[in-house]
Amino acid sequence: MKVLAITLWVILFLILKNTKFVVCVGICRENEQRALESLNKEVDEPSDLPSSWVVGKDCCEWEGVVCNNLTHHVIELHIVRYIRINSLEWLPSLLNLENLEMDSVDLSKATNWLQVINMLPSLVDLSLSYCSLHHIQPLLHHNFSSLETLHLSENMFNSPVPKWIFNLAKLVSLDLSDCNFTGPFPEGPVNFTSLTTFKASRNSFNYLLPRWLFDLSNLEYLDLHSNDIEGAIPSGNITKLKDLDLSENNLKSTIPNWLYQCKDLEVISLSDNRLEGVVSSMISNLSSITRIALSDNMLSGKLPNVIGKLRKLKYLYLSRNLLEGEISELFNDESNFLSAELGNRSSLNYLALENNKLTGTLPESLGQLSMLEYFTISNNRLEGVVTESHFSKLTQLKFFYASKNNLTLKVSENWIPPFQAEHIKIRGWNIGPLFPVWFRTQKLITDVDISDGGIQGEVPTWFWNLTSQIRSLNLSHNQFVGEVPIISPSSIEYGDPWLMYLGSNNFSGPLPQISTIVTELVHLGWE
Repeated sequence: MKVLAITLWVILFLILKNTKFVVCVGICRENEQRALESLNKEVDEPSDLPSSWVVGKDCCEWEGVVCNNLTHHVIELHIVRYIRINSLEWLPSLLNLENLEMDSVDLSKATNWLQVINMLPSLVDLSLSYCSLHHIQPLLHHNFSSLETLHLSENMFNSPVPKWIFNLAKLVSLDLSDCNFTGPFPEGPVNFTSLTTFKASRNSFNYLLPRWLFDLSNLEYLDLHSNDIEGAIPSGNITKLKDLDLSENNLKSTIPNWLYQCKDLEVISLSDNRLEGVVSSMISNLSSITRIALSDNMLSGKLPNVIGKLRKLKYLYLSRNLLEGEISELFNDESNFLSAELGNRSSLNYLALENNKLTGTLPESLGQLSMLEYFTISNNRLEGVVTESHFSKLTQLKFFYASKNNLTLKVSENWIPPFQAEHIKIRGWNIGPLFPVWFRTQKLITDVDISDGGIQGEVPTWFWNLTSQIRSLNLSHNQFVGEVPIISPSSIEYGDPWLMYLGSNNFSGPLPQISTIVTELVHLGWE
């Protein structure tokens, strides 16, 4: 019986030892209480600290302070607010601190911040994002053997990443984004065996991608966008990858085959590089993918006709490449965006294909993409007739960009579109000779381009009334006649640019008057 009682006490001790509470029963350790109270002297405005930070009041009850329920040591400190703390000399008194979060705190005057924090032997999570830090010194000996999270984003270090960071063996999450780090990554070896998240976007590394980075077998999230990184994407063994963002760099290679084997991949962003070659049919292996962003590259060949098999795909960006072939390849039986087993409902929200070399007719099955909000196919080589069937179930459509194709719109005079669009650009379509009456149903429209549409006659009064909500209107290169009435662009009041192009028509009478205050934000194209 005595043995059982002792065992129960041991179990209870272990449970309490590892339990964290925001409010602690008992009184904060005296030296830790004094350390936190001294913080009042290190801020420019003590009133900016939480109101619960009252001298003499148990610090375990202060907002943002977490104590161990058994030992009463402070184990977590969260100060996330816009205040300036001039020194961190008080911090080493919190020797049991495991989690330190001071995001958005101005630490620009705490020049020895790293040396002070290096004196905390139990630290597991450290987050100092947006702290106006300017220096990150090299450390011959660091005290971060337990560190699992290191977030230093949005600071201004203006230096290479110190090597000690790459030897934190227990590190799980590393965020160095937007810190103005320079130079190449270290060549290795590195000790990142536990790393699952690595973010270092918006820096100035501008060198080759290190090979060791693509051998981190536990890596799930990799974000290095906007770095001017050069060269090829190395071969890799990161099969657990879920999110990859290498966009806005200077990478020049094909899309590596190993990437198509990452079956857990949900997001791939490689836009705005110099990638060449084709998009392999192996992309159908990415059964978990929700977002594919490959715009602004030099990818060529036909559209991969298996993309439609990706049931979870919501965003597909292939704009501004050299892709060719018929657009119907995306909608044929093999591609099958519209699976019968899904009840003709695709998850696709965004489909961006503009500025390629796509040919053929716009397939009627486009109208079955009931979740589609954004569709852009401008500047391709499409031809043929577009009817009401092409829009039959597009109830969510907000952006429709299809200018500069040889397309003809044929809808009935009393057609009521199923959508309420905000942007419609169909420049160069054969729309006329009658004015498209269906625009009258578009109550949310702010951007219209029906230029070069073969439209004749007067612009209806009801359409001129719509200009009060439209920020950009292009009616140029048609055969409009009559006078342009007083125009009241309400968007000027909100400081948005307001554009109207009326040139190359047969309008007559005086120049149109604008009833509100005309500023440099207004551009009236009148030839």
